[in-house]
Amino acid sequence: MKEIERLLYEKKAELDEIEVPVELEERLKNALEGKTFTTKRRNNWLGRIAAVCLITLLVGYNFNTLAFYGKRLIGYDQIMNGTLKQLNELGKGQIIGKSYTFESGITMTLDGIMIDENQLLAFYSLKDAGGGMEAVQIPPQMHMEGLWRNYMMESGQGEIDDDNKETKWITSFEPPRFYERKLNLKFRLIDRGIVEEGEISFKLDREKAMGSTLKKNIKRTFKFGETQVRLESIIASPTRTVINGSIQNIFQLARDHISGNRLRPNHIAIKLMVNGEEVPSQGAGMRTDLKGITFHQEFDALPEDLQSLELHLQSLSVDRDVSEAVNLPKDIENKSISILDQDVQINKIYQSNGSSFVTITTEEGTILTRVYLLVDGNKIALSKTVTDELIKQENGEVLHTRTLDFPATGEKYQFIIERITYTEIYNEVIDIPIK
Repeated sequence: MKEIERLLYEKKAELDEIEVPVELEERLKNALEGKTFTTKRRNNWLGRIAAVCLITLLVGYNFNTLAFYGKRLIGYDQIMNGTLKQLNELGKGQIIGKSYTFESGITMTLDGIMIDENQLLAFYSLKDAGGGMEAVQIPPQMHMEGLWRNYMMESGQGEIDDDNKETKWITSFEPPRFYERKLNLKFRLIDRGIVEEGEISFKLDREKAMGSTLKKNIKRTFKFGETQVRLESIIASPTRTVINGSIQNIFQLARDHISGNRLRPNHIAIKLMVNGEEVPSQGAGMRTDLKGITFHQEFDALPEDLQSLELHLQSLSVDRDVSEAVNLPKDIENKSISILDQDVQINKIYQSNGSSFVTITTEEGTILTRVYLLVDGNKIALSKTVTDELIKQENGEVLHTRTLDFPATGEKYQFIIERITYTEIYNEVIDIPIK
């Protein structure tokens, strides 16, 4: 009985959200203008027929409205971007409407999905009538179970209501393979330290799936010193645009690991320009596996009036293993060294309160991420950085000066650098043909 009441309540809420279009009033008004009505009893049957026709018109119009709203996802506007809102208005999603109730009483409902070549988006809600949603967590290990493989969650965003009774989420998964016809959404819930598992199975309506709007191979390689960035492809779909690339293949990765000169990329800066305007970025990712070091950059969907398309490869921040040892006389002053084409200036060394202090200056984006001071043959780890200052030069360049504290003093000093982080500037523009 409670389940029936809940369903009736939810259907009532959906009907309450339906707004009768303004043009319906005008249509009815125009239809009635010029008509004459009589109160004679013998003509009452005419009035009844008119009333039946009017009711039929209203019911028919609202039935179409209900059918339209039945194709849309309701209640997700606050966490949808502009692109998803437009797709939702066009009814591009697949309505699922299946729920799972945990022993704690919390209900998870998979309201619908959107699928294209770049991703599967799941729209789901969590409800707790007791208002304790702020203590509920859904771990990121959520995934879709397919016929022969799992499709992992890639990202997500959600919002909790003011009463702490409901959260709504949009999460992105790997797109399912073409042969998939049924998926199981697997998830866990952590409520006040108690872990529960659940799943929701659903069939895929392939007629609701969206493909791609543009697919182009790029296959361009750009080198900076010992690093190379390869842009592989761009795939645009109705929900987003993805650029795929690589930094090292598996053989280069193994070579650097053996030689002790490992490369760890931190961040790659790429802009996507469409019709002369920058497309908003939606995220990025890097991974190291049997393919080597690969990356992807995500952007908003491309507009329909596509006239020009450019990729701007700006820079790559990397962290590299090195092996540098610099002798430091006590009277050293502004000694310059070069590490992987990065200038490092050792300004001075001095002793105070049982510690030795080394002042260095580099470009703003250059950081010595692992350093030691060899004091009379003893390897001393860095204790802390005591001063840190950015100095802007007349030419606009920003230099980074800091003083490093090593807790030891002696007669002979050697500055050891084992790892360095810096930014490689590319500033390459790649024009993508759109036809």
